[in-house]
Amino acid sequence: MTVYEADWICPVSSPPVRNGRVAVENGKLVPLTEKESRVVRFPGCIIIPGFVNAHTHLELTILRGFLDDLPFSEWIPRLTSAKYQVLSRADLQLSARLGAVEMIRAGVTCLGEVMDLGTAWEAMREFGLRGVAYQEVFGPADGLADEALAGLKKKVEDRRTGETETLRIGVSPHAPYTVSARLYQDVSRYAERERIRVTTHIAESTDEGMFVRFGRGIFADRWRQRGIPVNPPGCTPLAYIDRFGLLRPEVLLVHAIDLEDADLRLLMEKRPMLVHCPKSNAKLAHGVARIPEIRRAGITLALGSDSVASNNVIDMFEEMRAAIFQQRSRTQRLDSLDAQTVFRMATLGGAECLGLAEHLGTLDPGKCADFVVVDLNDPAVQPVYDPIETMVYSASRRNIRATYIAGHEVNPDPTDLLKEVSQTAQRLLH
Repeated sequence: MTVYEADWICPVSSPPVRNGRVAVENGKLVPLTEKESRVVRFPGCIIIPGFVNAHTHLELTILRGFLDDLPFSEWIPRLTSAKYQVLSRADLQLSARLGAVEMIRAGVTCLGEVMDLGTAWEAMREFGLRGVAYQEVFGPADGLADEALAGLKKKVEDRRTGETETLRIGVSPHAPYTVSARLYQDVSRYAERERIRVTTHIAESTDEGMFVRFGRGIFADRWRQRGIPVNPPGCTPLAYIDRFGLLRPEVLLVHAIDLEDADLRLLMEKRPMLVHCPKSNAKLAHGVARIPEIRRAGITLALGSDSVASNNVIDMFEEMRAAIFQQRSRTQRLDSLDAQTVFRMATLGGAECLGLAEHLGTLDPGKCADFVVVDLNDPAVQPVYDPIETMVYSASRRNIRATYIAGHEVNPDPTDLLKEVSQTAQRLLH
């Protein structure tokens, strides 16, 4: 047994403990006992559960900075063009591996990953990351639904043999402007029948809302240019996917910015889960989600970074701060969101949203020994009156001293990766 000591232990499931200890044996957290143990001390530090980043796109890491300051209507086609016309599968494998290394170095041990080609699944397995890898599916034309579903099933079946208790496959119908009504219905039924978790981008932008409510705007124009009929359902995006049973409790909604009051009542009734991506939402000028109202509807909430193509850096401290500051600016109320709430969203809330709270998200005995050491020996975070408030309001990824997964410190060297990334980026530019 190994015992880790720090100035503070923040279990999440209970208040912080000053001069605390956690015990690890065989990759699990275990109760503290009097038996002789190896002791590892981290003076001036806090030990917290590994962060759960509940919405990511590792495969897009190579596009960091490539799409900056583009309108979303241009951002998507440029991303698609780069991904399918310039980058090879090997490039996207490199991209996913770089993203996995960045996550670990930022104290993230568990992901809600949305992937297309499956390279993220391979990277998560290689680096020991936990989470759910959601296989994305696209298909705006009803006539292509059978083919899209068959492709989705094959990808899921190929990867399910590699699942573990803490690394699972899910499915992700992308968004209303890339998925037909028939495909939504088919994927929803398939996931429910196979007991597979689902995530979907929904109510993310004004353009999406125009498309679903009125059949107008850039997405409607693109459908018509491709000869796809536009038959708007004439409701909110959230109400639209409810028609396909996609507001059930095991479904994880992403973004949910464009909500009406009736949507909040729908959330209260159906109880899906939600991952909030404050920095990405802001960078893409999509608006601010109504997080206090969503919380009052009883919805379980997590935090996500989204891809670095729409965020630029993985830093869960920045996400927590952004979440608080945006809500206080929007509502002009200090009590709209606080440090304890967002810290829970970034840890246990994320584990709950991914269906992994039995194994992750707190420092309780019996759970996986996935934890992060946050170094407070930095003038920028001193003094410490409250450890959670100190981290949320003052710390950054630069204060991550160590990341542990299954009781082992994980610190991958990115040197060789960075050389290859530089070469790939030059190809993108030309």
